[in-house]
Amino acid sequence: MDQHMTSNEKISEALKLLEEAAKEKKDDIKALINDKYQGLKEVLAGAGDNMAEMKKKAIETAKKAGEYTWDKSKDAAAAVDDNVRKYPWYYIGGVAVSALLLGYILGKKNGDK
Repeated sequence: MDQHMTSNEKISEALKLLEEAAKEKKDDIKALINDKYQGLKEVLAGAGDNMAEMKKKAIETAKKAGEYTWDKSKDAAAAVDDNVRKYPWYYIGGVAVSALLLGYILGKKNGDK
């Protein structure tokens, strides 16, 4: 290995060598890990536990975000409903103007063809 390589590059190269060796001597590597490198085995097993814990936390966070979004959506819908009940003509006028503009734009595009 080159002395100018960074530690990440050295680790990457070592992992490539391990991958090649693993393909060639799968059973021997299993025996080594089981017998001699128990610490490495524990680290690798611990990484799996961490992933499961991170997945669980991500699911919990997503559920909380969904509940928060649902609550805020209900609050917004209630506020709009109250406003529409207080000032119905403003909303009827707004919808009428929007429909008129949309019809004009769509009609103009069809008229050009």
